[in-house]
Amino acid sequence: MRRLYWVAWVAWVLVLGCEPPSSQRARSAFVVNPEAIDFGAAAVGRTKSLKLRVTNGGRASYRVEGAVSSIPNVTVPSFEPFILSGGGEREIEVLFKPDVEGPVQGSLELITDADSRGDVPVLGRGVKAFVEVPETELDFGNVAMGLVEMRQVTVRNPSDVESPLELSLQGTDADQFTAERGETEMLAPGESRVVSVAFAPKRLGSASAELRVAVCEGCEPAVVPLRGTGVASKLEVTPLRLDFGRVALGASAEQSITVRNQGNLPLRWSGVELQDNPGGVYRVVSTPVVSGGTLEPGAVVEVRVAFLPTALGKAGEGRVEVGVHEQGSSAPGPKVSLVGEGGTSCVSVLPRELDFGVVAEGMTATRSVEVVNRCRDSVLVNNLRLDTAQGGYFTLAQAPASMTVPAGQSAYVGITFSPRTGTARASTGQLAVTVRSGGTLSTEAVSLKGTGRVFQPCQFQLPEHLSFGKVPVGAEVSMGLVLRNTGTQPCYLASMQLAAGSAPSFTSRTVRNGVLLPGAKTTLVVRFKPDAEGPFEGLAEAWVNHPTQGHPLVALSGEGVRGCFAVQPTTVDFGLTKLACGPRTRELLAINDCVGPVQVAGMALEQTGTEFQVAPGTAFPSQLAPGARVRLTARYEPVDDGLDAAALRFRLEDGSEYTAGLLGKGATKAEQTDRFLQESKAKVDVLFVVDNSGSMMEEQQSLGQNFAAFLSAATASSVDYRIGVTTTGLDSSPGGWSECPGGAQGGENGRLFPVDNSRPRIITPSTANAAGVFADNTKVGVCHWNEQGLDAAHRALSDPLLYNQDDTRTQQPNDGNGGFLRQDAKLAIIFLSDEEDFSAQPVSFYETYFLALKGNDKTKLSINAIVGPMDLATCPTSSSSGSRYIQLAQATGGVVESICTPNWAASLEKLSNSAFGPNRKFPLTQVPADTARIVVTVDGVPVTTGWEYDAATNSVIFERATAPAPGTWVEVTYPLGCN
Repeated sequence: MRRLYWVAWVAWVLVLGCEPPSSQRARSAFVVNPEAIDFGAAAVGRTKSLKLRVTNGGRASYRVEGAVSSIPNVTVPSFEPFILSGGGEREIEVLFKPDVEGPVQGSLELITDADSRGDVPVLGRGVKAFVEVPETELDFGNVAMGLVEMRQVTVRNPSDVESPLELSLQGTDADQFTAERGETEMLAPGESRVVSVAFAPKRLGSASAELRVAVCEGCEPAVVPLRGTGVASKLEVTPLRLDFGRVALGASAEQSITVRNQGNLPLRWSGVELQDNPGGVYRVVSTPVVSGGTLEPGAVVEVRVAFLPTALGKAGEGRVEVGVHEQGSSAPGPKVSLVGEGGTSCVSVLPRELDFGVVAEGMTATRSVEVVNRCRDSVLVNNLRLDTAQGGYFTLAQAPASMTVPAGQSAYVGITFSPRTGTARASTGQLAVTVRSGGTLSTEAVSLKGTGRVFQPCQFQLPEHLSFGKVPVGAEVSMGLVLRNTGTQPCYLASMQLAAGSAPSFTSRTVRNGVLLPGAKTTLVVRFKPDAEGPFEGLAEAWVNHPTQGHPLVALSGEGVRGCFAVQPTTVDFGLTKLACGPRTRELLAINDCVGPVQVAGMALEQTGTEFQVAPGTAFPSQLAPGARVRLTARYEPVDDGLDAAALRFRLEDGSEYTAGLLGKGATKAEQTDRFLQESKAKVDVLFVVDNSGSMMEEQQSLGQNFAAFLSAATASSVDYRIGVTTTGLDSSPGGWSECPGGAQGGENGRLFPVDNSRPRIITPSTANAAGVFADNTKVGVCHWNEQGLDAAHRALSDPLLYNQDDTRTQQPNDGNGGFLRQDAKLAIIFLSDEEDFSAQPVSFYETYFLALKGNDKTKLSINAIVGPMDLATCPTSSSSGSRYIQLAQATGGVVESICTPNWAASLEKLSNSAFGPNRKFPLTQVPADTARIVVTVDGVPVTTGWEYDAATNSVIFERATAPAPGTWVEVTYPLGCN
């Protein structure tokens, strides 16, 4: 296989010559959802609207200038041109207004400068309406409690046949509106009828609903918006129920009550009174003072109420009375109910304590606080406030502007500490961060501390230049830039980082402030990954306490090449190594893939200490024959705590130099902490592989009939799912006693069922009648005889099916699986069979492939099976045990159920929890030295029960009932051994 790759590469080079291939440039990727716009049925003369989501799936930005439709019935409202950066999304409204009956087909072209075309197929069907309804809103205005306000809407039957009149009221306040249909529910040809709609407020405040009128079969109904406001003596109090939602313990949330006099007479105002306050968790923050105690006509006042939970769970319902009355009336004022829940916030500010350590007088140190949004919606971070309690100065390293943090992302707040001259004591302060999520307002606090000290001028050693030599395009070399304290006094390092303006091919993580003792060192790891041929330059900088040499600079250089000599791996990272464990070894290869010999003039190991050693398999200088591989052994044995780095350089006879970076970190007491974020709004792609052999009819029906049980966990967690079905059949059935539906005669060969697109092949939360579609899609027939489920799943999730809308190997149109698998979604595969799998590859092949689809992240893969059990005595109707399916499911931590399950709903509910439920398995990055010393915390709270360590997968696995809630942080800390 490697030889084939080499031949293909040589041919590619001969075709392209010296021109760099376009695949090496950053590319944009035009992606739309849905991939085809299908308006379905739409009434003639009426406008139907759909949203088209445009996504940039590449790295390079592209610009969208406008949209052009190939048919006049489809239009796009004008919009300002916009730029989509890599991963960006934007929604565009598309309108369809048919002029005549019949199907409409065309395309919508988005005018872009993307690398791929912006064409989107458009489908629709004009249907003649049998009922016409004007699209006007009915506004009932302010209606006093106990009264009824009427409005009218006219409906008309424009056809020459009798048509039914079907009305319905929908919406949160539909119970406050009524609509009269008249004496008959049929409209005569050409008849117009006036329908009366009434609003009788049952509650104070605004009310809204919709009057829906069926206009034609298969069409969306005509919607007449209804709105009105219930008032008491022309008094408006909104809202009448304050729901603070979930608020973290120790935080507070505030909301407002608005009181408006909408009448012509003044009202008496006496403020507000908190009547019911269980647990003392509610508080009136502000009450306006009204001149003369009178609320004049048209006047508006605002009352703010806060919720401060003191315990987890729902708080008791509170009540506040608004003291507003008609003159001379003793009736009680309107009452507003208060509800809220104490819990862990979906927004975290980390760390809770920021310690700058020791900072030299006259210098500064800057650290960052991370605001993590685990909510389902964006939050607004504002009102950043810094207070210094004692000592030096804490200041913001950025303008105190508001920041919007999208769901699932983080924002960073930089803070700078400056010691006060002559103040040796510790400095303390606090950062307050106010976060607004919807109507909830909470404040998080971070304590700050640091200490000032006077240092003597730092004596240090730092190279003036760091050269990466020649690096293959796309490969990455990591090297260490070492600053060592060569003096006899402690040295203060403020920071060490890449300078602004360095080529983007250079990256590093800033080394933050600290004190270097005499002889100690600190290392800035710089990574160089060229994306094109040619030279690259950068600059690293540091700040140390020295009156004239306090800002040393180091030049960085490297060259991207496309050559036939290489060193692999380009970076050898030994990871964390305990000093008492002895040396670790790794292997490297010097490779000559040239058509002729290569003369290696020499090899040298550059380092500031003695931690690394390299033993070549051959002496240098040496001539490497074409195709030669020289194996070298690298050895790392740390002598002290801290990061170590070295460079292994190969110098060729022509003077060119190739470099491999060596990294390692020594530790006296090694402890590892792995940190995981439990997703708050999961995306899951589910592939059912259903046996379509002759004995599976009842099982297929049971699967389809229990769709609600399968979706139970998805519904509870608002999962964004995509569900597809394929069969265990690869080749079309030769015919015989039974035919299989769907257009492939049982030979789906990995294609989603039905391949003839007679129904939606991918079910999503927006699929109409999803349960019915799923039930039909699982009736794949019973015509086949050769069950190859693992191969079917592999083919469904690989080229050419995976990313193409059409399988060009077949005659059926649009039978590819493009659009099913999402890169950022969890993948769940569920096999349903009463027979063993007869696929070609070993089970380990499929496990490796499916894991690779998800970047080897085991938390992103769930494989499950409802198959014949190993003990067939418990399942006499099964032809054989599904041992290969069971093996794959168990290897990935999935659920296995018997095909003879007596309770399909219960079995599918288990599969639902596996596919859609919160992640329960958290793979560790290292192997613990002592599993009894594993410490697990969820949102900082230690968890001692409800989980176990699984040595086979090196994971911490929670029980289903104790799985961390969506949006929480899970941390696992454990000691490292001598692995």
